[in-house]
Amino acid sequence: MVTFSDDPKLSFKAIQRELASKWPDLPNATDAGVENNSLSFSLGSADVILGKIPAPIPWSELEGPCATSILWPDAAKALQKHKTHLIVTVRGELDPIALSRLLTQATASAMGASPTALGVYWGNATLVIPKEMFIDFAVEVLPHGPPLHIWVDFRVGNNDNGSSSGFTTGMTALGHMEFETQNATEPPGELRERFLSLAGYVVENGPVINDGDTVGQDAKERIRVVYSNSAFGHEGKVMQFVYEKDSSKPWWKFW
Repeated sequence: MVTFSDDPKLSFKAIQRELASKWPDLPNATDAGVENNSLSFSLGSADVILGKIPAPIPWSELEGPCATSILWPDAAKALQKHKTHLIVTVRGELDPIALSRLLTQATASAMGASPTALGVYWGNATLVIPKEMFIDFAVEVLPHGPPLHIWVDFRVGNNDNGSSSGFTTGMTALGHMEFETQNATEPPGELRERFLSLAGYVVENGPVINDGDTVGQDAKERIRVVYSNSAFGHEGKVMQFVYEKDSSKPWWKFW
C-alpha cells in the first residue's frame, strides 16, 4: 500500500515512463484501463492493478509497524497525516520472487510518478518504508538480488536471561518458512544479521535447510533446525533455530 498526503491523480503515462526509465529491460506497460478509482495495465505476462482508496489506512494496522520500524524512525509522525492510499496488486503465473520483484517495481513507479506519495506499507512483511528509501532499494538493489530489507521484517530483541529471540515476517510471501528462535546466544544485532544472511541463502538456493539439520561453523557451534509451530503467532510451520552449547559465533555470511 502506498500512502499519500492528498488525493493523487493516477497517470498511466507517468507510471509507464517511470517503469521504462528505471528498468529498461522490463516489457512495456500496455493495455491501460481506468475504472472508478482503479488503474490497471499489463506488464509482460502479469497484470498490475492500482486501486485508490479515498481514506487513510486504519491506524490500528499501522501503529505497530510504525512503532517498531528501523527503516523509518519518524514513520508515526509522517503517516498519521496521510489522507489516501493506493493498493498495488500484481497477478500472474509467476513464482513468488518474480511476483515480488514486479510488485516492488510497480510500487516504486507509482510513487515516482506521484509527488505527494509518502511511503509504503509492505503488508507481506508488516513494514513501513519511506518513499525515497523504497525507490532506492528498488532501483539500486533489486537488479542485483532480492532487496530483503524491504521484503522481510527481521524482528529481534533481548531476553531477561541475557539470550535473545527473534522472528521473520515476509518469508512466507517469498515461498519459504518464516524463521524463529527463542534462545540465541548472540546479541540481537548479530541475530538479525544471521537471519538476514540465512534468508538470502534460502531465497537464492531454495528450501535446502531441512528439519533436523544442524548449522554452524564448527563442532562447537551447533544450531539445530526444527520445523515446528510458531511461538510468535505465525500460521503454519516455521523454521526454529535451537541454539545448543557454545553456539555464539555468527557465520552465515554468503556475500
